Amino acid sequence: MYLNLQYFLFKNCFIMVYRDTIYMWINNELYRLQREKHYGSAYELFYCFISRKCPDIGLLKKLYGNEKSQILLDNIREYFINEKQKILIPRMHNSNTPLEILIARSDIEKNKNYQKIQSAILKNEIPSKSNLKLFYGDYTDYVYNIIETYKMMNLKRKCELNAATHLSRVGAVVYQLKMNDKGTHKYSTIAIMHDAVEDLLDYSELRKNNKINFNYYNSFINEFIPKDLQQSVKILTNHYNFFINFIVDKLNEDDKSISLKNILNVLEKLLKSKLGDLNEYVLKMYSLLSNIELEGDLIDSAKWECYKNLYLNGIAESSSRYNDYRVFEIKGVDLSDNAHGKGSLSSDAKIRNLNKNMLWGIIGYSMQSSWKPLNDKIEEIMEDALQSAEALILYDLLQTQSSQDFIMSALHKIKKLEPVFYT
Repeated sequence: MYLNLQYFLFKNCFIMVYRDTIYMWINNELYRLQREKHYGSAYELFYCFISRKCPDIGLLKKLYGNEKSQILLDNIREYFINEKQKILIPRMHNSNTPLEILIARSDIEKNKNYQKIQSAILKNEIPSKSNLKLFYGDYTDYVYNIIETYKMMNLKRKCELNAATHLSRVGAVVYQLKMNDKGTHKYSTIAIMHDAVEDLLDYSELRKNNKINFNYYNSFINEFIPKDLQQSVKILTNHYNFFINFIVDKLNEDDKSISLKNILNVLEKLLKSKLGDLNEYVLKMYSLLSNIELEGDLIDSAKWECYKNLYLNGIAESSSRYNDYRVFEIKGVDLSDNAHGKGSLSSDAKIRNLNKNMLWGIIGYSMQSSWKPLNDKIEEIMEDALQSAEALILYDLLQTQSSQDFIMSALHKIKKLEPVFYT
């Protein structure tokens, strides 16, 4: 099939055409790999792994040469023998996936106001209010204040760029997607503020006197977030991270070990505190961690369990309760942007990012909404996550040196990416 494929660049995305029929779009990562000489064979090997089958030795010889093929096959066979056998159904590609977010991200880069905003942030300057006003209207002063605070705090992403660049792009893409109600700038403003509470809170003030300072939390919200947007921004804020970080600091200060028992003890004390609407997060967290087994690093595991079981589900539940799916959509645009910029991340961070994107889509489908804009974004983000995950594995399988290492690495990554590769 691959010999008959043609590709056309459209809005910075490659459209795959087979015998004059548009087959599907492919993201840039997968497109680059498909230019490789042995891509077809590597994909065949990938499909063997996804199907949990040992490949034919002839395929290994074709990819890696006669000298290494037998030892590679022995390694693969041993891996599958030692793996717990589970019934897993490989996830199929969606050939009719929409391209809304990708096109919006491409189109917004042509906007002169956006160009000037992003250029200023990248140079650690504050954009002019006249440029911001197009995207944020009457909320411009609040947005200006937030970007100014990011600059003052010198907050950076892992790629060393100003952290506000991500917020600005998400806000602009939401604007470009025409998610705002006519005559308002509500959702683009919520989008640019989605990380502001987590990023800008003064944690030393929040944890004042070894307690959660609820008055400071409220005063911060009132200062930085417009009254009519506070509920939505709070929904998008991962409050569980606040409490996990507080617990770690509390246990370290008390010279106690990081154990599940001690984590639950701190949560029990927090439940007795007067934390207003924050008590709801503590209660949910306590209930969850009391009834699951945490694996590996306790803190990382606790954060992930809270993220997938409480945080994303909380956004979905609130969106359904208020009959406003835009907030859940904004989280999808945020995750899509994180995936778009994942090149600078470590392998584990990329895997976690892809799992988050797929999980968002799965939870989105569970809402059973008839809201087409949401369902279109779900399809796009899930397909992009699947393609990016394939590219991560295929990159390893196309390496001709250190083949034993790369093949085993690919197998371990597939296991970590089970939520993406299997339904």
